[in-house]
Amino acid sequence: MNRKIIVNIVVALLASISVILVINSVVKEKVSLSNLLEKDALELIIVGVTVNAICIFIDGFKLRLLLTSLKENISYIDALEACIVYSFFSAITPSSMGGQPFQIYFLTKKGVKSENATNIIIFRTFEYLMIVMGIDIYALIFVLPHLPQWNIGKTMLILGFASSLLSTFLTWLAMAKPDLFKYIIVKLKKIKKLENFVGRWEERAYMWIDNLKLSFYELWKNKKIIFTDFSLMLVLILIYSYLLFLPIVGLTGLKINFLSFFSIQILLSSLASYIPTPGASGGIEAVFYTFFKASAFSPKSLLLGITIYRIVTYYSIILLGIPLVFKNRKLLIKG
Repeated sequence: MNRKIIVNIVVALLASISVILVINSVVKEKVSLSNLLEKDALELIIVGVTVNAICIFIDGFKLRLLLTSLKENISYIDALEACIVYSFFSAITPSSMGGQPFQIYFLTKKGVKSENATNIIIFRTFEYLMIVMGIDIYALIFVLPHLPQWNIGKTMLILGFASSLLSTFLTWLAMAKPDLFKYIIVKLKKIKKLENFVGRWEERAYMWIDNLKLSFYELWKNKKIIFTDFSLMLVLILIYSYLLFLPIVGLTGLKINFLSFFSIQILLSSLASYIPTPGASGGIEAVFYTFFKASAFSPKSLLLGITIYRIVTYYSIILLGIPLVFKNRKLLIKG
């Protein structure tokens, strides 16, 4: 396996574990390995990993559905592996930024046209952000007004909404105005040090951007497929939220309904995902703990619930991704 990938995996794991240990050091009660091996915790982990695996299978189906609509001949296994590659490289790169480029690269190596692969990834990102934006607006109107007076928790929610709004706008801009990429190329070419470099691939880049525009148009014509994919995306987001809701509420006795919890978690995740550690490791744990600790009856149980969630949605993905990366090591190292 590529040495850089191994280093990223180690750094990601150490960063996440370190923050959990720091949180442990400032609370009276500690979470130990024995706590994770208790019956209730093990059951939550097993259920969570199983549900997470089902979500990955659904995501593979979604990806293949979109690619098929663009007349790309890709097997379900390749689509499934592309989804795992996305999650894996999101987990080991700063601010989860590596997942999308690696997924595009992986798909192109499986025979998908690069403009179609890019189109799908941008569309899926936009789709996710639009759902998140709707949830955020609901939270701001119906959830935040009922929270206690202004505190760090509510400030975190507002920052999460702002980051979500910015991300949605930039992604929409990339889809609606792909010619902006041409404008950027023209500006780059005016820089003397880049003139020769840009000139070598300028014509091909313009052709690729035109193909990307056609790909966008072709995808948006398939209204039924877009609706199906959108609906499944919403289901997956709800399930992933429930994977945090289940251990936190089950272990801490937190008095909150799922819809309110779901809205708050999405806002917090929008903020935490920009923390510049591999996969936002450590940062997500800290953000969730900081917000919910005032309402939880037991800091220990809260931290245990968050740790279970991260095992299910983060550490298990790294463990699943390692053999897949090893299987495709020649393709990845070459890239």
